[in-house]
This record gives sequence, structure tokens and C-alpha cells, in this order.
Amino acid sequence: MLGERIVKFPDRAEAARFYNFPYRALEEVLSNAVYHKSYELGAPIEVQVFPDKITVLSYPAPMPPVDGNMLKNQRLILSREYRNRRIGDFLKELHLTEGRGSGFPIIYREMKNNGSPAPVFETDDKTYTMVTLKVHPEYLKSLDEIDGAGTSVIMFSINSLDGLNDFLKKKLDGAVDGASAHIQNLLGATVHSKVMEFLEATLNWTYRKELFEKIGFSNNTQNRAKYLDPLIENDWIVKEFPDKSTSPNQRYKITESGLRLLNLISTK
Repeated sequence: MLGERIVKFPDRAEAARFYNFPYRALEEVLSNAVYHKSYELGAPIEVQVFPDKITVLSYPAPMPPVDGNMLKNQRLILSREYRNRRIGDFLKELHLTEGRGSGFPIIYREMKNNGSPAPVFETDDKTYTMVTLKVHPEYLKSLDEIDGAGTSVIMFSINSLDGLNDFLKKKLDGAVDGASAHIQNLLGATVHSKVMEFLEATLNWTYRKELFEKIGFSNNTQNRAKYLDPLIENDWIVKEFPDKSTSPNQRYKITESGLRLLNLISTK
């Protein structure tokens, strides 16, 4: 859900880097919700993710003297009463909270440093507390809106094969700075570390025996299932005769999506 965007400009060396929602701010909001909700109530903490915001709703309202006016107007809030001191101790041991009233300043600071709008805190002083983190104003802009002159942009919210394939389907060609290492790490963790070699070896129609010889692997069923089949399943490599899997004339070739993936992971 969290992603980074990198924007390069033709008139300066420094690139602009920002997140849709800064991780540290969201971590603090969620930790506070766990810390301060009432566990005598059955209602769970509700986290809703929208393209333009994330809301975290917990029950009930903060304990006095904290009220809606304080939440809206104060950036440092110190309370003498806590509902769940033992839970607070656990969160401190996990380094998720500090217990020194630093939660609100951290949220404000992280949002500001990211260039995001200030967080919004709401309560009716009785039943609920809700925090809204708004998306960075530039994050949702299209590539055309951001690109003034050859700007390269990549969203680092690609943290799954589904996310990667969705990105590839957008047909965003060209070099994308910073993508290679990130996507290769993802492929190594979810597919295997030889994805680039297999894609490079199938730029032209290639028999399976020749393909595995290029990679330096034995042409056997185990290697086919481990290294080749996942690339076919993800539509990065295609069979010449998809209905004749055992054909001695079967050959393999990189697909359009596979070419875009190869372009991303081979960019230095």
C-alpha cells in the first residue's frame, strides 16, 4: 500500500523523492490506535485505504483532558491517563512507541518532511477517534502530468508479482531509475534469481534444450518446473505451441510483458 515515487528533472541533478504515505507516520498512527482504544468494546480498529487517503478509526474518544479541540490545535499532547499501560509497555519493547508524548510530533514531522498535507485528527469526545493521512499531492498525478522533459518515474509500491504485472501491463517503456535492484529483489524472493538470464535467452524462438544450455542448467523436469514454468505462468515467456506441451518441436520466446520486465531489470 505504501509506495515511493522518484521524479528527475532536466535542469538539476537532484531528483524529487516522496511517498504516497510516509511509513513512519502510518506506523505511529496504527500504534497509537492499538495503545489507546478500549478493549472493553467489541468494535475493532478500522483501517480504510483509499487512493487519496488512509483513515484509522478506533473507539472510543481519547481520555480526558484530551478532547477534539486539543486534537485539532495542539501538536504536542501529554496525557496523564492511559487505558492500556501494559499494552504500551509491549509497544515500547517493540520500539513502536516511546511513551514520552512524542507520537503526535512524529506524525506531523514525517508528513511535513514528505511534503504531505498535515494529518487530520477527529473525535466527537465520546465514541470515536479518527486519524486521516492524506496522500502526497503529486503522487496521484499521471506520468504525463509529472513529466515535463524526459522525467522518469517509478512507483515503489510494486511489492508483489500482481503489482509488478499490473505495472507491466501499463506499457510504460523506457529506463526507470532505481527500478532494477528493487524488482530484481522482488523476483529473487518470489520467483527465482535467474529471471533476467531466461528472458535474455529467449529473445528469439529457442528450444528448451538450447535454453537450458545457455543458462548452464540441466534440461530436466525439475528445472523446468522451478525456472521456466513460473515465467510462462506470469506471461513473460510464451510457448510456440501452447496446446502441445510435449511436442519435440516446442520452442519458447519472450513476450511483450517480458520485454518490458527485461528492460526494467537490466537498466543500470
